[in-house]
Amino acid sequence: MASIERIQIGTIEPNLVLPEVKVHYKYYFQSGLYYGSGYLNLEDFLPAEEFHLLLGKNSIPSLFINGSEIITEEHIEHFLLSQAASVFVYIDPIEPYHSRIDQVNPNSIGVPSD
Repeated sequence: MASIERIQIGTIEPNLVLPEVKVHYKYYFQSGLYYGSGYLNLEDFLPAEEFHLLLGKNSIPSLFINGSEIITEEHIEHFLLSQAASVFVYIDPIEPYHSRIDQVNPNSIGVPSD
């Protein structure tokens, strides 16, 4: 399992938004910390949700979901991270800096505090 560090929305200028996002993640393996990146479909973060992602004025992305509008890439990233903050990855045991994303982990990971 790897924690998501950043999510980038894919765009093609002048006004096309791709249905996938680039996910930057970090993971621990044996005694090292490694970083990786890969692509996932936006719908992997929003299963069974109807949404629309558009580029608005000045090429600012807008996500429409459940009657709400989320504007700017930073706010959309925060929203997606609230849906899933980690991913499952395949790690090459010989060269652990080689990894690839398997799927989004929809479950919250954390340590309960008492």
